[in-house]
Amino acid sequence: MAEEKIETCFICGKKFDMNKADLAYYRNGQFPICDFCADFYRFYNEELTPKKE
Repeated sequence: MAEEKIETCFICGKKFDMNKADLAYYRNGQFPICDFCADFYRFYNEELTPKKE
């Protein structure tokens, strides 16, 4: 089982567990983004947005 990794979202300030979050990621490798903000701002993250063919 993964250890808790509590982070504070760079956008909204909410504390969350990075290891349990489904959509959370680090923006530019250093700014943690929570599930809610990652979903809300999904169109800014190319890795989460499906590519159009």
